[in-house]
Amino acid sequence: MDASLDTNVIIHLYKANFQAILFNRFKKLKVYEFIRYQEMERHATTEIIDLFDKDVKAGNIELISDAYLKDIGMYNVFQQHVKNIKILFESSDLGEVFAIATAKTLGCMCLVTDDIKERGPHYTLMRIPDSDVMPFAFYEILFLDYLDGEITAEELFDYFCTICDLSGISMNFSSKLKAFIRRFWTNPYRENEKEWMKSFCVKKSINAKQKIQKLITYLTTMDI
Repeated sequence: MDASLDTNVIIHLYKANFQAILFNRFKKLKVYEFIRYQEMERHATTEIIDLFDKDVKAGNIELISDAYLKDIGMYNVFQQHVKNIKILFESSDLGEVFAIATAKTLGCMCLVTDDIKERGPHYTLMRIPDSDVMPFAFYEILFLDYLDGEITAEELFDYFCTICDLSGISMNFSSKLKAFIRRFWTNPYRENEKEWMKSFCVKKSINAKQKIQKLITYLTTMDI
């Protein structure tokens, strides 16, 4: 899977030194240049920007420029996506608009974004029936890592808490787990996401019900 990255999730993962979960989960990561040279310059520390730039230089992340979009004949398509998406978000949320437009223009299946803003891109994209972009919050990537055995239940909970604590994010682990279960199994907003999860589990030989139950049991022992 390829993914387009939004600003805040980049900052939060780099701040906690968990950016590797992006490289391990996605085949290609793309970031529109506005996010790097405008949004990150305003909101990220020098240390985070330096680490991000090193990953760009190493080929872990691809910066998408207007010149590149023009070279591949997709600049006008990109601008049309920007115009259409702007209707859904506040004018100050250009980073989110550009991140979604990048995903749509370049055929990225996923958008990695935060789930901390009411009616933000994570909330909105999940509720668009025919959307061709799936949003993932950082905790959903962690849940996927847990399902396919990349991390243990203990590591999952520890990583979640570390990212939230370092970035000052107020989230409840149990409520996010319940939302994850609703989204992909019990009450999905879009049927294709349920089918995607089914395919993911079959491909990875995952017994999702068993794994989720083990996680719930772990949380019970932790009194969470």
